[in-house]
Amino acid sequence: MMIQGLYAITPSGLEENDLLSKTEVLLKEGIKLIQYRDKILDKRTFQEKAHALLKLTKKYEAKLLINDHVEICLEISADGFHLGLEDYSSEANSELLKKNKDFISNNLICGLSCKWNKELVVNPPENEIKWTYLAVGSFYSSNTKSGVPETNENLKREFLSYTDKPLVAIGGINKKNIKEVKNLGYSCFALSEALFKNPKHVLNEYKKL
Repeated sequence: MMIQGLYAITPSGLEENDLLSKTEVLLKEGIKLIQYRDKILDKRTFQEKAHALLKLTKKYEAKLLINDHVEICLEISADGFHLGLEDYSSEANSELLKKNKDFISNNLICGLSCKWNKELVVNPPENEIKWTYLAVGSFYSSNTKSGVPETNENLKREFLSYTDKPLVAIGGINKKNIKEVKNLGYSCFALSEALFKNPKHVLNEYKKL
């Protein structure tokens, strides 16, 4: 699976119908990577919605990654998961990664949030699993990503030389600034609010890049 182009991350708190219909617009327009992220749901509801999303992404031959919950990813047979360092180190996830490491390494897409932590990008924790891609950011201020956006263009560009893994640019990226990020050398862009507010509009702008 090539980690490139637009990578859609669902905003928290969408009703299921809204979530599915907006995601379907993105899938119809050719987006191949969707991350299901919802920080406010209980686990059961999260799992039900994740399952509904997975059916939809399969229909369009796209991939669904689950944010935080490795257990749900494995239970519903999603295509992978995305973790922050805290989630990766949590006891529950550590156990699951250890127990399923062969399956995960051979079958799943695994992403790690690195913020602007050079050490983490150079040397991500890979004692149990290998990361498929690393996410760096924030690039701009954003409602979904805490953390101070990096304003130094040279530093953002430098991060690309710290690893051979694909780097996903994340944090406040929208149709107005995506070109700047592309010009730095990035080729995968994670968008959340910007995509789900007005999917068609953003995609048309993106196609002009």
